[in-house]
Amino acid sequence: MANSAEPSSSIDFTSSSYVSNGTISYNIPPASGSQGGSSVEIISLRKLSYNLEQLLVDSSCDYSDTELVVENIPVGVHRCILAARSKFFHELFKKEKKAFEKEGKPKYCMNDLLPYGRVGCEAFLIFLSYLYTGKLKPFPPEVSTCVDNVCAHDACRPAIDFAVELMYASSIFQVPELASLFQVSTYNSV
Repeated sequence: MANSAEPSSSIDFTSSSYVSNGTISYNIPPASGSQGGSSVEIISLRKLSYNLEQLLVDSSCDYSDTELVVENIPVGVHRCILAARSKFFHELFKKEKKAFEKEGKPKYCMNDLLPYGRVGCEAFLIFLSYLYTGKLKPFPPEVSTCVDNVCAHDACRPAIDFAVELMYASSIFQVPELASLFQVSTYNSV
């Protein structure tokens, strides 16, 4: 018999737009023909994405086992997720596995991980969110909104700097699909 504290295994959703701010609603179109299980799979993947995102945004879910310090701000992360999604982190954690067992929760400084450039905290949080959820979050207002009404905003310094930081993180941490997703997202918004 199922424990009453466990979530129900029956799925009955009627809406689908996932907003990456902690809210979720589902609006899955009905499955047609041979794609019978695809709606359930989509719902399951969205729920997984949402649950993994909670590990980043919900302070009551702090089960992190490593800290990355970005611009003097400690960010709790989970080695298993980063190692599964990034070859860079996989190699880094594999190389230092014995140190984890002896020293406890390891801490890395972003400046030590990046040889030639910088990734700011906001860009890194967008990058982390992608690693955890597989979704590209909207950019912060200060890089996605321009005060100049005639600006196309594709050449503003804050927007360019943010895009460069995100692409640099994608390159150094070896997550090439993020660069592709970012390019598609940018192309579709023009």
